[in-house]
Amino acid sequence: MATIFGGVHCMAWFFTFPTEQEQMLWRISAVAITCTPWLCLSLYLDSLVRRFPDSLKHVMSSVYLVICSAFVVFYITVRAVLLVLMFTTLRNLPPDAYKAVSWVGLVPHL
Repeated sequence: MATIFGGVHCMAWFFTFPTEQEQMLWRISAVAITCTPWLCLSLYLDSLVRRFPDSLKHVMSSVYLVICSAFVVFYITVRAVLLVLMFTTLRNLPPDAYKAVSWVGLVPHL
């Protein structure tokens, strides 16, 4: 689900943004949201496949826990960046966004 959520945000890859920095932040955040769950899953599957000696199992599980926790913090941060960017790009809307639509003329039965 997180990958689909990131893919939806990747559809805005070629949209216009008020500044180049905001466009770059959006692109980086969209790719990060799309790929981060797969990185965490690959680390988890790698830990299941590898057979570590008993002396290293505790250490490796701690390392994987720290890495996956870092990925979770990164994912939450990137989602927050996308949320902030969504609202900050509203400051530079095209003039057509402010035109009132006459809905009565679009409904055939009225």
